[in-house]
This record gives sequence, C-alpha cells and structure tokens, in this order.
Amino acid sequence: MNTGKLIAFILLLLGQSAWSQGQRFTVRDSQTGAALEADIVVQSINPAALTHQQWQGIKLGQQLPSRVPVIQQHNLQPAGYFFQLPPNQHLQVLRVTAAGYQPLQTWVEAHSPIPITQIMLDPANQGPKTAWTTGTAGTTGATKACDQAIICGHLYDQATALPLADVAVTISGDQFQSQVFTDHLGLFAVAEPLPKSVDLSFEHSGFQSQRWTAVDTHSPLSLVIDMQPGSGLKTISLSHPLSGLNNQPIDPAWLQAKQQHEPSIGGVASPRERSTGAVFLTPPTSIRVGFDGSGGSCCGGNCTTSQVYSLETYVQRGLDNEWISSWDADSLKAGTIPYRSYGAWHVLNQVYTGYDICAGPCCQAFEFTGYTNPINAALATNGIMLDLNGELARSEYSAQNNSWDDPNDGLNCSNTDLSCGDGAVGSPATGWTCLADPLSTGLGCFGHGRGMSQWGTQFQALDGATFADIVDFYYNANNNPSGQRSQYASTPVRLDAIATDVPVIAVQDQFTIDYEVFNASDANHPFGPLLLGASLYDGMSYYSDPANDLAFAINQAGTSVLQRSFQLDPIVTPGNFDLVTALYLDVDDNGQISAIDWLLQTTTEPAALQVLAANDLIFRDSF
Repeated sequence: MNTGKLIAFILLLLGQSAWSQGQRFTVRDSQTGAALEADIVVQSINPAALTHQQWQGIKLGQQLPSRVPVIQQHNLQPAGYFFQLPPNQHLQVLRVTAAGYQPLQTWVEAHSPIPITQIMLDPANQGPKTAWTTGTAGTTGATKACDQAIICGHLYDQATALPLADVAVTISGDQFQSQVFTDHLGLFAVAEPLPKSVDLSFEHSGFQSQRWTAVDTHSPLSLVIDMQPGSGLKTISLSHPLSGLNNQPIDPAWLQAKQQHEPSIGGVASPRERSTGAVFLTPPTSIRVGFDGSGGSCCGGNCTTSQVYSLETYVQRGLDNEWISSWDADSLKAGTIPYRSYGAWHVLNQVYTGYDICAGPCCQAFEFTGYTNPINAALATNGIMLDLNGELARSEYSAQNNSWDDPNDGLNCSNTDLSCGDGAVGSPATGWTCLADPLSTGLGCFGHGRGMSQWGTQFQALDGATFADIVDFYYNANNNPSGQRSQYASTPVRLDAIATDVPVIAVQDQFTIDYEVFNASDANHPFGPLLLGASLYDGMSYYSDPANDLAFAINQAGTSVLQRSFQLDPIVTPGNFDLVTALYLDVDDNGQISAIDWLLQTTTEPAALQVLAANDLIFRDSF
C-alpha cells in the first residue's frame, strides 16, 4: 500500500470511529428519563427502492411492507446504558421496543452527520414499567410523589445515564427558601405551597451546578435533568419570552431567533369549506428534534445532534415553550393544534437532514419541560392537526399579529404588510387575508402576522371562546376561507361503516347502531370525548334522539366498534328512512351535541331502516 492510500485508509478508520462514537445514544422513559432495556431492530434500505407512499409510511411510523427489499437487518446490542449505531451508506430504519412501553420507529439518512443522542419511549397504559436491573425507572411510588407535587424531577449523570442520589435541590422565591435531596432514583418532589415564581438550584459534588430561574408554579411541573461531570454553574431561564408583551425584558437571543424564522410558504389556496366534516389525516408517531452539541436550542439547519420523541410527547412537553403554561385552558388547547401540525408537517416534508425540526424559536421552540396544564391541553386534542385543501398544513403563528407597529413598545414586528390596520390581523402579501380582531386593538405587532396570534388566543379564551372557536377564527375566518386562511382542523378518527341491528322496526321501538371507527391518533392516550350523532331522514324531515347522543373515548388504535341506541319518537311516520350518522368532538365536554362541537365525520346509509305502523307488525318478519 502506498503512502497516500495508507493515509486515506487511516483517515477512513478515524472517520468511522468518530461516526460510531457520535451515534452512541440511550433509550429513555419519556416521563422519568430513566434508561431502558430496549430491543432495537435496524433495517438498512436503499431509499431509491422506495415509492413515495412507502417513504411517507416510514415517516408516519408504519412498519415496512414485506415487499420492500431490506439490504441488511440486525439487532443493536447495548453496551452498558448506551447503544451504538454503526455507520451505513443506506437509509436505516430503527424499530425500538421495550416491555411496558409504546413502540417507536425512527430513521437515519445515509451518511447523516447528525447523531442521535437519545430516543424517548412513552410508558404504555397497561402493564409494569421495565428498566435496567439497577432500578432506574420510575416506580409507582415515584409517580405518586410527582402526582402530589408542585415541582418534581429526576436527575441523572449525563455521562453514565445513572440516577444521581443526594443532589441538593434548593428552592427560593419571594421570602421563601427550602431544600430537599434526591433519593436513590434521582427523584425530588416539592409539595409545599410555593410563591408564584421560584428559582431552583441543583448541586452535587463532582458535577456542574445548575440554576433554573423564573420557574412558574401556577401549573405543576415535572423535570428530567441531566447533570454534566465537572465544575462551574449553568444557568437556565424559564422566563417566557411572550411575557415581554407585558413590558418586561425580552430575551435578546430568543428575539434574534424569531427574526430568523423560516420563511412563509405563501401562495393563494382555493377555498374549500368543511361544513360536511373534517379531513382525515394520520399523524406521524414520532418526530426527530435537532439540538446543539450540548442539548440546547439551535436554529434552522445549524443543529448538530437529534433526539427522538413521540409526536404527542413533543407537543405535551414543548407547548409551554411557545404558549405560557398559566394561560387559560382553551388558549392552550387551541395552541396544541398548530404546534402539532407544524411539527408533523416537518416530519413529512424533510426540510433538514438528520432531524425533522430544530428545537429553537426560529423553527418551533422546544425544551423538555413538563407543565401539567399544557400536557392536559395536548391530551384533549390528541392527534388533531390542520389541513389546507386536504393536505397537512404548515400552520403558522406568532406572538401578536395585530397589524400595527407601536413605535414605542420596543417589540419586533417582522410583518412587512401591515395593510390590515390596527384592530385586524393578517399579512395579505403572504396569503393571510385580513381578519377583524378587536381584542388586539392598540397592541403593537410582535411577530410576522401569519396564522394564529398567540396572545390573541388568551384574550379570546378569557372572553369566553372555546378552543374550537379560536382555531376556526384564525385559520378559516369562521368558515369564510380564503388564501392561506383556508385551514381546518383535521380528524385522526374516521367513520368507516355503520350498521343497524334490525332492518325493520315498529313505531316507538328502539334499535342499535354500530359505528365502525378507525383511530390513527396516539394509542397511548384516549381520543375524545367523541359524540355519536344519528338521525333518520325520509326525504323531507329529520328525526333524532339526543337523549342517546352519548360520549365515548376511543382507547385503542385501529378499528373499534362503538354502539349507541336510537329510540324512535312517536311522531315518526311509517316509511323507509335513510340513516344519517356523524362523529363529533365534544368541545364543551357536556355530553351533548351542539353547535359548539366540532363535526368530524358524517355518512348516510340510504334506505337503512323501514318503520312499520303498529298494525303492520305481522309483516316485520315476513311470512
């Protein structure tokens, strides 16, 4: 071997070694951060052999169909608490499973320079949690401690993934100071009453100290914290940037990142109303989030590592980085829908290499915090996204979209088209038509003017609007769509078939309707409450039975059969009837179908039922 070839061979080995070290990652419990014993199957595929539909299926988390040629398949073996992903010139699809956890699928592009550092699995609703034999996973006791706490958290050694015991946790606030220590699981919990804002300090010999400032205590908070071996102090502020609209200092780094926000995808869309129901869209099951080398935020294509979460955990744990966790519940619920849709759009459209979306404000702010209020908001909208003319929408939003730039507020208005004027929102130059928004009058623009106004969601919620009202207001102008403001809430559930238990019935009798419903939302969380609507139609009049419009929750993925009864009203006249059925999301959670609720799906079964008069009963079962 000549000198040039020898040098090239050495460089190749060094490059492979660096790559292999860069792919060292852990599999962790998304709730406690504990390292898990997992089974990881890696399938190497030539991406050129995939159809567009198959490639989209991989991104959605669907298992590979048998007809897709797999070049190589192997199981990753753990080394301690970590897994090593070897270099590969092909697309690598990773299927991650662990007993007691929801499976998760992710992928790594060929020759991707972005290493995965951790994959988070969600505990399943059923069965025990299983972790390393050293017992690092959350236990029932730990879960109860967090359920009863205002602030709780799990602390780990970042280098070993082991829990850190005896970390001194100091909580300080307005005339308040207290100290607790982590137990053998690395768990601490604070249940005593706290000031509305506190600072948290974490100290342990041999590790860099951490100080978390401006921690909001309006909503219970659960943290997962990795501590780095070494010395010194790392400060993390949880002061929410949107509080700057209340004349408080704005984080300049956050503001600069927002100014670098990804450009709008403009253009004029053809209006398409959704009065007959929502478009069915399958949410991706996971999302790859880009971070910098230390696990902090990054901007656009400048991220150097990635972490993988289920899409729902991403929404639950990330929303409070965009919306303020103490805001009204309907404001938070409204925010989860564009937050989820924006993340999902990035999963399916591959803007970056090695990750789907950056964790910085110039994409969508994300930090693995865990305030209870945003988590509950995300659970209430499980799987709901936005569509634009039947396709997943890249739903945009910004802090305050009022079309007036106050020269004295010190806020940054990046909307270059303020033609809508004070008291209205929009950016017509980018396809977002003007929309009267009186609650924003007199507030200076703080953002790009496109899509939803974050502060506007809070103003509207406090004014009595539901989250459905708020979403429809900003994204389709209350069902008056035009341009980019032609977006509607999608549905992750689909009504596939209906059937009755009898084809013939007598006046004033009761029959049963079966609804075959397909659920594509996160199976680890129920979808609903779902209302089952039904009416009989004879070509002239509709007859309904609201007393049996009962609410259901769907607790499994795939197909479920739901049943409701239908009691015939005495005023129903004999004859042949179409059966009109519908699925509604119970927006106001009152167990009754009303104009407030979202119509998801509707279907009609022609001539589904024959109603006989009482004296015709002899003919019901023929002769």
